[in-house]
Amino acid sequence: MCRWGCVYNDTTFMCRFCGTRFCNDCLKGEFVGLMKEAGHCRVCNQLQCVGKRVEYVPGKGPSEATKEKYAAWKERQGKKKKGKKGKKGKKGGKKKGGKKKKKRR
Repeated sequence: MCRWGCVYNDTTFMCRFCGTRFCNDCLKGEFVGLMKEAGHCRVCNQLQCVGKRVEYVPGKGPSEATKEKYAAWKERQGKKKKGKKGKKGKKGGKKKGGKKKKKRR
């Protein structure tokens, strides 16, 4: 089991550039939040950052039944996130951003 919650024990890798450890399956790691995609480091923002595999103990992986349950759960989580929609309607209120005018004396 990776230390961030997924059932696999062979998916923890280290970034080639900054050394940050992350799980290539659940996309969690030694940072806040999730990685943008597999192979895109959240800390140093480098692409293709997957380096050597670390924290791997051969022969101590999950059973096939556990892998199937985890895959089904992960698929349901992905469907839930995609189904959410933002607020509808017009934006109201004050104008945001832009430069402020300087007062002349």
